[in-house]
Amino acid sequence: MNQTRIPYERWLILAITLLAFGLRVWRLDTTPPGWRDDELINSQVISQHVLDGDWAVYFADASGHEALYHTLNAGMLALFGPTVWGIRFLSVLMGTLTVPLTYLLGRKLFGSTVGLVAAAALALSFWSLMYSRIGLRHVSLPPSVLAAFYFFWRGLSRKTWPAQDRAWREWLAPQSALFNYLLTAVFLAVGFYTYFAARGVPAILLAFMIYLALFAWPTFRRHWPGFLLLLAVAFGLALPLILTLQRQPESEARVSELAVPLVEARVGNFAPLLDHVITTLSMFHRTGDGEWLYNIPNRPVFGPLGAVFLWVGVALAVWYALQPAGQWLGALRRRSPRPEARPIHLASAFLLLWWLAGIAPGFISVPPASLGHAIVALPAVFMLTALPVGWIVGAFQIRSAASRSVPATGARALAVVLSVLLLVSIGWRDGQDYFVNWPQRGMVRFLYRADIHETAVYLNAHPDITDIGLTSLLAGPWDQLALANDLRTAVQPRWYNSDRAILLNPALVLADWPQKPQFLPEAYTPLAERPSIGAYHFYQIDYEIPSGERVCFANGLCVETAVYDPITQRLTLFWQVSRPLDLPPRTLISNPPPPGVYAGSRLSLFAHLLDDEGALLAGDDGLWVDVYSLQPGDQFAQFHQLTAPAGSVATAVAFGLYDPMTGARILTVDGRDSVTIPAASGN
Repeated sequence: MNQTRIPYERWLILAITLLAFGLRVWRLDTTPPGWRDDELINSQVISQHVLDGDWAVYFADASGHEALYHTLNAGMLALFGPTVWGIRFLSVLMGTLTVPLTYLLGRKLFGSTVGLVAAAALALSFWSLMYSRIGLRHVSLPPSVLAAFYFFWRGLSRKTWPAQDRAWREWLAPQSALFNYLLTAVFLAVGFYTYFAARGVPAILLAFMIYLALFAWPTFRRHWPGFLLLLAVAFGLALPLILTLQRQPESEARVSELAVPLVEARVGNFAPLLDHVITTLSMFHRTGDGEWLYNIPNRPVFGPLGAVFLWVGVALAVWYALQPAGQWLGALRRRSPRPEARPIHLASAFLLLWWLAGIAPGFISVPPASLGHAIVALPAVFMLTALPVGWIVGAFQIRSAASRSVPATGARALAVVLSVLLLVSIGWRDGQDYFVNWPQRGMVRFLYRADIHETAVYLNAHPDITDIGLTSLLAGPWDQLALANDLRTAVQPRWYNSDRAILLNPALVLADWPQKPQFLPEAYTPLAERPSIGAYHFYQIDYEIPSGERVCFANGLCVETAVYDPITQRLTLFWQVSRPLDLPPRTLISNPPPPGVYAGSRLSLFAHLLDDEGALLAGDDGLWVDVYSLQPGDQFAQFHQLTAPAGSVATAVAFGLYDPMTGARILTVDGRDSVTIPAASGN
């Protein structure tokens, strides 16, 4: 392969890196089209731990997270707050850094052409754009892997031990192999503290060391002390993480949740494992990641041209990697000394091992072909894709040197043509898919809360709206956080689930997302003068609260009227906030929560249907309004379905407030722990 520096190479990689950075910050506030749960949990729960002084090497939140990315992200949050820049900019930087590091390692392995083409293709790729523009820790792993492998290859090209008449300090001089192996160990350890997929990276180096022992014994013999030092130091640096995981094995629930094919294989069912292997190997040309969150479902990594380049690259790497085995067998038959593998053989074997180990998580975890689980393989995939271009350039240069019939410029011209074809095919397809097609898909908009983001944009442009209700499933605080992160106005939103509740005051609401109101739909009057915002529409609520007995609870909530309909067997409660509510402090808890941590609500409402002896016939608990968003004077209503068993006779309905964490009931101001009304009379 071409190992010479081409003219203007530094300017080219600088331009490619700037292009990569530009693509990763362009429209960062609209693509992805909003905030995903995982981003909010990662930054505003886990990274927040660091800002709160909770330093750790591993956080048990959300099924377990290594701490390094969150420690760095805490700095971004401290600088920019929970904004696009505070939550996503670290990933932008990590994704951009991957590009020049891919060039450096690609150049060291296969020459300038492969390094430049691989870096440019990665810069343009949907895969890299996806993880470089969301606040998840996956994208911080490729830089550490690339740095570790770069210094490993630098170490291979240097002397392991200094001459005996040299000072011992030269052992650790920057030009020594040992120094580079120490840096390899450091960057391996950095990966361990970043993302669990890094735990397979040492296997790549171990497999390659075995390859060296088989086919490049003199090299292995010179460097085995450095290899041992590398592995020992990496193990030592990983020891705090290992000990932490041993003390809290339950926090690694995510790993066991994903390893479904392995679990099935252990009981003799190998069909899922085989299916995952086939699907993952097909992710580059036929069917890719099936998750809407990170891909257009089943979209392969490459189009037809890119797939051809990749698989030709794989074939070339296999050819070169297996040549030493053939030479070794030939030497064995001739009983002659076996030849040592050439650099191209070593580089090809290393790249193949890297690629296979990188995509291996897709073989053994769900979903198959996951772009996130295979993130270690990201740079290797694009180096393999660039390999055919480098091979043709090398072949032309060899022929030119031998016959002098083909000018060197011919190789460069062909390389330019092939590179342009490859890069245009990747850039045109991936750019459109990422920036246009993917964010417009309905499921992507739903998962990333595009409607909530667009609501914030509208409210920012209309500061006259100060009080408004918004519908939500209330599945955790993430809808509220998503809106709060984008709001730049003093509006006070109230949140409710329109399946079971309705906000009566304030009377201006945005409804219909994520679904049409089911409770009292006749109370919603559309406001044609205001525009739709995604699936959201403006409504004026118009509903007259029935008269009844007012009962107030000690926390500031008052029930204005309680109505039980014996025909529909539905209890409807009308509430008002009489003063600032007395509520337990709200703590953000990850989903899923750390082991042993309560993550449910701190206020709920029970409704019981009773017979004449006070026995429970039916119950329905729940509070379908986010009470933390309510303000004094607000009014809302909700219903409870209390269906009596066949043959029973209901005589009373009891309801009240309680804390689900402790089970303690909230008393009324006159000391009752519940309110009871007749079941037959209606109120």
